[in-house]
Amino acid sequence: MHDVSLRIVTVGLVLVAWFSCLALTQAADVPAQSAPRHASDSPHWAYDGEEGMDHWGMLSHGYMACETGSHQSPIDITMPSEDRAPERLQFHYRKTDIQAMYNGHSIQVKVSPGNELHVNERIYRLMQFHFHEPSEHHIEGKEFPFEIHLVHRDRVGHIVVLSLLADLGAGHPVVSDIWASLPMHAGESVLSRQLDLSTLIPDNLHHFAYHGSLTTPPCTEGVHWIVMKNKISITQAQRDRFVALVGHNARAVQPIHDRRVLDE
Repeated sequence: MHDVSLRIVTVGLVLVAWFSCLALTQAADVPAQSAPRHASDSPHWAYDGEEGMDHWGMLSHGYMACETGSHQSPIDITMPSEDRAPERLQFHYRKTDIQAMYNGHSIQVKVSPGNELHVNERIYRLMQFHFHEPSEHHIEGKEFPFEIHLVHRDRVGHIVVLSLLADLGAGHPVVSDIWASLPMHAGESVLSRQLDLSTLIPDNLHHFAYHGSLTTPPCTEGVHWIVMKNKISITQAQRDRFVALVGHNARAVQPIHDRRVLDE
């Protein structure tokens, strides 16, 4: 009887150890990003006041790059900039379904798959675009009335943001179509008819390029910026309507430090 009891205890201990190892193995296979996010992971931020841009780095450990980063965006692009062999930009934009959402900080427009930017033959897929008033990037100290950021990502997560600066003028059909049915409340989304996003891209692809960051928390660095030299236009009425809904949402320009701004 003693031997039988000993065998039962031994088998039980082996099974417990086996299940423990199995559980650890399965846990290791779960990617970290699958863990649920809590509200405290992403504290509210704003452009002014106690949660404004001067305090972003203190709102959360995850936002520290906003305060301590050395390659932050936006910047004031000053000449002379360094020349190099031009980047080969190829835009494969098409008519696409869009969904405009007021996220509390801007009007963000999600696009259906199929719109791509090729940079030196590397493929980046357009994920969304959004708007800033006034412009975040400056050129030779000049601020512009408006700026559009088109956010692209490749298969491994590298980000390219295309910046389109805007002057006041006759307006642009893409902006006009989106403004025709703007969401009016934070969190509200509006589906729109198909838009031809290729009309946003100027015929002349001359641009500035530099390495920077996201311009909103968490201010992640490692972002490749392409700032087009040719401007688009929006109307004064479109600008006024955006400001009435969203307010001013431009981060202040950041120190360039040792970065090169390339003129291409």
